[in-house]
Amino acid sequence: MTLILNAQDVEPLCNMPVMIDIIERGLREEALGHAVVPPRMNLQSGGGFFRVMPAVMNDSGLMGYKVFHGSMKAGVRYLIAVYGREGERLLALMDAHYLTAARTGATTGIATKLLANPGAKTVAVIGSGLEARTNLQAVCAVRPVERVTVFSPNPERRARFAARMGPELDVDIRVADSPEACVRSAEIVVVATNSFGRPDPIAYRGAWMEPGVLVDAIGSTSTFLREIDTDTFQRAECIVVDSKIQVEEESGDAKAAVSEGKYDRAKVEDLKEVLVGKTPGRTNARQMVLFKSVGTAVQDVMAGFAVYEEAIRQGRGQDIGEFLELKMF
Repeated sequence: MTLILNAQDVEPLCNMPVMIDIIERGLREEALGHAVVPPRMNLQSGGGFFRVMPAVMNDSGLMGYKVFHGSMKAGVRYLIAVYGREGERLLALMDAHYLTAARTGATTGIATKLLANPGAKTVAVIGSGLEARTNLQAVCAVRPVERVTVFSPNPERRARFAARMGPELDVDIRVADSPEACVRSAEIVVVATNSFGRPDPIAYRGAWMEPGVLVDAIGSTSTFLREIDTDTFQRAECIVVDSKIQVEEESGDAKAAVSEGKYDRAKVEDLKEVLVGKTPGRTNARQMVLFKSVGTAVQDVMAGFAVYEEAIRQGRGQDIGEFLELKMF
């Protein structure tokens, strides 16, 4: 059978601890050389774009892809397809708007588990949208968070964020009147902004980094997007990314740092290699660490499979039977 899962189906099927576990499994698989992950394709489409991100997970017996298309002006649609390699079956097609934010958050959770100081209890969040929510959920899943401070330019949105997420996560969430005040003394900083079209897109500055901090930056995933300044890359003593090639080619933040000579590749490590111990990640409690994420197909396929499995357990989605005809040779 093939399941069709719409946006209303997918969101309640996303369990953050499960997402963290399954994406961690996928990253470990990739680090050990048991996944095939080609460079993703970014195609221009009139005034918009069409991005295709495939992956084959040989140990997990899965394969699939994410496609998203549209434009910053008109909006973007996301689709994830998940296949079972055994039997070459298309397991599911699903809307991936919420799922993309959830898998981004889960990956931040993995990075935070590996890179934040073990007892970190204070978090600052710059941003108040969907990605800010999912990333905070993941950070709270891996660290004993007691206090959160949030800033976004819109006072009403940051107040709504605090009112919603405080009870949901059972943490004290306060609002700040400026990004600098928001991040002061925070042990973990989450930068999850939508800066497109703003005169000054920089939401976080390296001058604000304090000893021991982990900065999780997830918002600049295209060349025309920014959210952290180039001094953040320069001041960070360790930089961990989810894809060295994609971060340099696709993140406006990283491209700016490279062009200004502030991106030292000698201190850049890959998250999956930190996970399996090939590189050290944080080496002392006072080190200032930056995690920069742009998302990968491994994250999408593994997260999509987690949603599919939960849909089967809960009986959600539309079963359209054997959707694809089998051709024999």
